[in-house]
Amino acid sequence: MTSSAGKGEDTRQPTPPATEELARQLLASEAGEKKRPEELAAAGERAYLRLRERLAVLLGPTGFDALWARAMHLAQPKFRSGDDTAAEESVPMHGYGLHAAVRGHDSAVSHHNLVVAFASFITLLFTFIGEELGFRFIRQIWPDLAPDAAESRAEESTQ
Repeated sequence: MTSSAGKGEDTRQPTPPATEELARQLLASEAGEKKRPEELAAAGERAYLRLRERLAVLLGPTGFDALWARAMHLAQPKFRSGDDTAAEESVPMHGYGLHAAVRGHDSAVSHHNLVVAFASFITLLFTFIGEELGFRFIRQIWPDLAPDAAESRAEESTQ
């Protein structure tokens, strides 16, 4: 006996590759050529503030904060750390959780953790308001993103 239930079960992915690529592009847009962990943290904070400013209009400040907190909670197990002590220190995520994601790490780990954090948020945002509307908001915030960053994913979701 075969079941068609499997068709709908795979639609929820924790961080689809397209959201990770979009997160990379957002960070690259904010960081430019800067690659040191402190510079990446500052770029992450700028991206966070831009998202919060724009999306709080739609979600409300409390709604945005709740969505961000949930995204950081979901992203945390995917964060890389150099040792167990660093992982334990990042548990009580300070502020937006971004400095905890990069504190004490080299540039590659810091970049990875920020990508994971933003990809987690973008995934939740798309789940909450829909991919098309989510992409529209992101494109309004970062109009210089590569055209295929959002459009290719939107096309995939309509097929």
